[in-house]
Amino acid sequence: MKHYKIEIASVPDKENLVAEIWYGEKMIAELSQESRGVLDLDLYSNGDKTTSLDYNDFIEALEIAKNRLLSTK
Repeated sequence: MKHYKIEIASVPDKENLVAEIWYGEKMIAELSQESRGVLDLDLYSNGDKTTSLDYNDFIEALEIAKNRLLSTK
């Protein structure tokens, strides 16, 4: 994780605090929890928001992908 930095921030477009995920000098993601209680993950590319995902669903998909890939060895 030496290239990653996590910053807790207050941003104007969110009601609650967010966790910004930086890779080097670029923010690559923002994790937030708004009033509905679901964690949202916003992904960024070159400073532009590309998509917004349900964090738990995305983590589950990553785990499934990892397990399937590793089981093919």
